[in-house]
Amino acid sequence: MSRSRTQVLAALAVVVVLAAALGIRWAGLGSQAPTARPPLARLDKPAPPARVPLPIRVDVPIVPDWGFEADNGKWPIRFRTDLDLLAPLGDGPANAALWLKDFAKPQGARLPEAEAAMKRRVAGPGDLGLVLPPDDPLLKEAEPWADQATMRFYPDVWSAEGASTPIPNLLVALSFAKSWAARAASNPDAPVAIEDCRRAIRWGRLLRQEDATIIQDLIGLASIRIGAEQLYALAAHRGDQPLMLVAAIVQGESAPQRLRTAELMTRVSISAEGKDVVTEKKVDDLIGVAKSSPDRRFRNEAVVMLGYARFMGTAAQRERAESALAELKASPDPFIAGNARWALELRRGDLKNLSG
Repeated sequence: MSRSRTQVLAALAVVVVLAAALGIRWAGLGSQAPTARPPLARLDKPAPPARVPLPIRVDVPIVPDWGFEADNGKWPIRFRTDLDLLAPLGDGPANAALWLKDFAKPQGARLPEAEAAMKRRVAGPGDLGLVLPPDDPLLKEAEPWADQATMRFYPDVWSAEGASTPIPNLLVALSFAKSWAARAASNPDAPVAIEDCRRAIRWGRLLRQEDATIIQDLIGLASIRIGAEQLYALAAHRGDQPLMLVAAIVQGESAPQRLRTAELMTRVSISAEGKDVVTEKKVDDLIGVAKSSPDRRFRNEAVVMLGYARFMGTAAQRERAESALAELKASPDPFIAGNARWALELRRGDLKNLSG
């Protein structure tokens, strides 16, 4: 068992590095946007009240099959276990993105508060790393926002700008999930401990809800995993075997999703510097993913890569990339259409700034 756990932790470390690298890429590209964005107005309203239903209790949930042959790569990279079994979403009417965007870099109205909060972090239990103190005011303020039913950034906060698309402050977002799990781990017998774990899972579900950018999806996935791991520990502590089983299954679904994400990113990635060899198969993969992937975030990533492909490969390959983008510009999804317009307006001189 200890050897299996070591192998799982090693795999998690690889994907965390991937997520960090991807975050650096998007953050770096976002900071080099061609035009300055106006500061975002601060949201001064507290989160509205919300109710969170109790999970559905089952004795033996079905263990999902994540083998490649089982779905031939056509299923979305999403949990196949119903997460309502662990942490149903709340019914709050507000858009939690309108609160979280206040901490975004570089224009968030409350960015200094976020930076101050990150300095207040302390060592958490186990392998959670740095977390906010249990009674931290920002952590408490975040709690009712995790009970809302919606988190939508695009187009409510930002629009699609290809590789320069803004993203929320995901370090702050992940810190909330880790801190709730740490609070539960520090006091496992507290009546609210299980609810803290469920809150971390709900927060991750909200982060994944929009399915717009890969890095935000990975942070949401990490939040769900962190909450499920601690929920499993609490269930074991309390002898709740049905809850242990569901939490274990959800944990087991996290690694395949991260690995599938890494595999798909390898398939479709092209560097703005033009260091990658653009082959016929690469163009086929990009067009196929951009048009038909069941995951919106991968369609968006492929659209951006098609923008790079317009300047690489053979004349026929460049023409195919441009033709596909012209078709995608008419997509009914405004985020896909916006990224396709960005890719078509991209100029060769822009690539240097994007790779900088």
